[in-house]
Amino acid sequence: DDVFKEYLHLMKKELSYLNPKIIISFGTQVSSVLLNEKINVSKCRKQEFPLNIDKKEYKVYPVYYPVGQGMRNINKAIKDIKWILRKNNITRL
Repeated sequence: DDVFKEYLHLMKKELSYLNPKIIISFGTQVSSVLLNEKINVSKCRKQEFPLNIDKKEYKVYPVYYPVGQGMRNINKAIKDIKWILRKNNITRL
């Protein structure tokens, strides 16, 4: 967590430059640090969380981390990402 927290300000700066329509955060650890609250991906699938950066609110969707140990949840991650894209009318990346 310490490494993620140390560079969180840079991630938020990059996000403000990119100004994404949505943010998909992969895994419990990254989602928790980014949102500054304890996130359990298995309990908050398909839920939108607000993230305020420089007076702008972004939509964050925590999703299972689909690699490494997360390979067992890759099908859930793919299903959730497809749902998030449809919900937000995103047809291409």
